[in-house]
Amino acid sequence: MTAPTGTEDLAREAVVLAGAGAAILLQVSHPSVGAGVAQHSDFAADPLKRLRHTLQFVYAAVLPEAGAARERVAGWVGAAHGPVQGTDATGRSYSAADPQAQLWVTATLYWAAEQARWRIWGEWPDAVAGGHGGRAGSEAEAVYRDYAVLGTLLGMPADLWPEDRAAFARYWDAAVGSLEVTDDARAICRDLFAAEAAPWWLRRVMPLVRFVSAGMLPVRIRHQLGLDWDGADSRREDALWGVLRAVYPRLPLRWRQLPARLVVRTLQV
Repeated sequence: MTAPTGTEDLAREAVVLAGAGAAILLQVSHPSVGAGVAQHSDFAADPLKRLRHTLQFVYAAVLPEAGAARERVAGWVGAAHGPVQGTDATGRSYSAADPQAQLWVTATLYWAAEQARWRIWGEWPDAVAGGHGGRAGSEAEAVYRDYAVLGTLLGMPADLWPEDRAAFARYWDAAVGSLEVTDDARAICRDLFAAEAAPWWLRRVMPLVRFVSAGMLPVRIRHQLGLDWDGADSRREDALWGVLRAVYPRLPLRWRQLPARLVVRTLQV
């Protein structure tokens, strides 16, 4: 029941996928990213495709068994992002090549993985708020540094990634505090959870995905996206994660890592 101690171990954990919805919503809450998705993507019509491509990208970046596909996946990303540029509803220009947008996307992926890990295994000892104490703090810092590779594969300059978790916390708080959710982001949020073109079974689980995603989001972003939340929701969320905390770490590792193995297999064909 030990917590994952490295980037590879954490990336393989299925529970990290619980943060996928929150990561996507935070990404599109960035004006440049939201405008690019609204004008150049129909991912809300096929959320599984978006999730699969994101996981292929993450696994190719951090897992040794998928490393042979890294350049190929980076090529896919570059080709997909090349045409993504234009002007948003306010007249501001945007581009997928914007380093700040690339930093934000990378930051949401790291933050969402850490949110899921924290809910199952709790904080790293002596590593709260970017601390550096002890072996666990060093491991947490190593995981954090490793996530920079996701940004560099997107095109982000390596030195743009905050130098440690304390610096990341300052960046994150400032970035979230400055976000103003756009109509594009709210429309994407509605379409994502409606999943009208998705398979029937995915539409059935979308209320749970919406609930878990809303619970993870920072309060002001959740409110701006129009996702209702009250005290009863908070209690239900606590109960849900309490059950997962009791059950998930006791599952066989092969079950917990099954989604990663299946996605990596798609990169080996």
